[in-house]
Amino acid sequence: MTIAIACLLLLALSVAVYAAGLGSLAVLRRDRRGARLPGFFPPVSIVKPLSGLDDELDRNLESFYRLDYPSYEIVFSFARRSDPAFSVARQVAGRHPEISSVFVVDAREPGGNSKVSRLCAGIRRARFRHILMADGNVRVHREFLARAISFFANPSVGLVSHLFRARGARTIGSRLESLHLNGALRAGTAALSGILGLPCVVGKSILVSREALNAIGGIESLRDHLAEDYLLGKMVAKAGFRVVLSADEIGTAEVSRSLAAAWSRQRRWAILRKRLGGLGYTGELLANPLRWLAGVAVAARGEAALVAAGAGLYLLREPHHLARESAPSRPKHADRAASRPLDAVRRPGPGGRRAGLGACPSYSNRLRDGQRIYFGSDGTACRPRRARRSSTVCCASQAASPAGGTRRT
Repeated sequence: MTIAIACLLLLALSVAVYAAGLGSLAVLRRDRRGARLPGFFPPVSIVKPLSGLDDELDRNLESFYRLDYPSYEIVFSFARRSDPAFSVARQVAGRHPEISSVFVVDAREPGGNSKVSRLCAGIRRARFRHILMADGNVRVHREFLARAISFFANPSVGLVSHLFRARGARTIGSRLESLHLNGALRAGTAALSGILGLPCVVGKSILVSREALNAIGGIESLRDHLAEDYLLGKMVAKAGFRVVLSADEIGTAEVSRSLAAAWSRQRRWAILRKRLGGLGYTGELLANPLRWLAGVAVAARGEAALVAAGAGLYLLREPHHLARESAPSRPKHADRAASRPLDAVRRPGPGGRRAGLGACPSYSNRLRDGQRIYFGSDGTACRPRRARRSSTVCCASQAASPAGGTRRT
C-alpha cells in the first residue's frame, strides 16, 4: 500500500510537471513567435548539411526556396558527390534559378562529429552575416525567415532556435518518435527555456550571427563534441549573447522511421542527456506518467479508490496531450522549371590551391538533369566565358575562403 501511495504521489508530480511545460509552451506561443519587421531584412546564408535521403527531402528543401524574404542564399554541404541527397538538392535548386545556390563537396572529417564537419565546410562558403543551419528533414512556412530574423533587431541576440512539430508519421517507429517529440520533449524544451531560463537550443534549426560564432571560436570549436546544439547555445550565452527559443514552430518530417531506428536514436539521445545533465537527468523519470500509473495499479492490490485516483490523475494529462494542434503551413509546389546549367565547378589546383575560373580547354560531364560540369585538361575547374548560371558546385580538398561563394545572376 505504501508503494501504491508513493507511485500515486509521483504520478501527481509528473502531471504537474507536464502541466508546467504546457503552460510554458502557451506563453512562448503568445509572446515569442517573432514578427516581420518592415525594413529589417538582413541577408541570410542558409547552410544545410545533408547526408542520405531524409523523409520527404524534396518537399522539405522546396519550402526553403519558397521563403518570402528578399535576400538569401542556400549552401548545401555534402561529404561525397555520390550522396543520394545531392541529386535531389540539385533538382530542387534547378527549379529556382532566382535563388543563389551553392553545393559544397568536402569529404574531410577534421573532428569526430560529421554534421559539424559538413557545417564547417558550408559556413566557409557562406557570404552573409547571419547563418541559418537547418537539417534535411525540416520544413518551414513562407514567413519563417522573416520572423526568425526579427529577433536580431535586438543587438544582444546572438542565436535563435525553434520549437518543432513532428508530422506525417506512417510507421510504428515514426508514430512513437512523433509522440515523444510532440509530447514530453517539446513541452520540456519550453519549460527549460521559459521557467528555468536555460539557453535551450534545438539543433533542427539554428539562426546565428557571425559575431556570436566568432566569439566562441567558430563552429569548428564543436567538431569533437556530440550534442553540438546544446553546447553551441551554452557557449554563445557564456560569450554574452542572448539565446532565444522561438515558438514559431518548424515542421520535422517523421514519416517512415523503423522501430529499430527510432529506438537507436532515442537511446543515443538518452545517453547524451544523461552525460550532459548529470543528476538533473533523473527528472526525466517524471516525463512519462504511464509508468507511475502502472505502479499504482500493480501495488494497489485491488484497492479501487487508489486505482481510480491514479486513472483520474492520468486522464488530467491526456486531454492536453491529445489536443489537436494546427500544423505548419505547407508550401504549394511550383511547376517544374527547366533546370539551369551550373555556374562553375571548383576543384583544387596544383599545389592544393583553389583554381581560378575562366575559359580553358575542357570536356563536359553531363548530369542526368541536363546540367554540365566543366573540367580543364589538367583537372582544374573552368567555366566558359559565355556561361551565366545561378548555382555553383564547390569540390574541395583544401579550405576555401568565404569569397569563393556563388554570384547572384
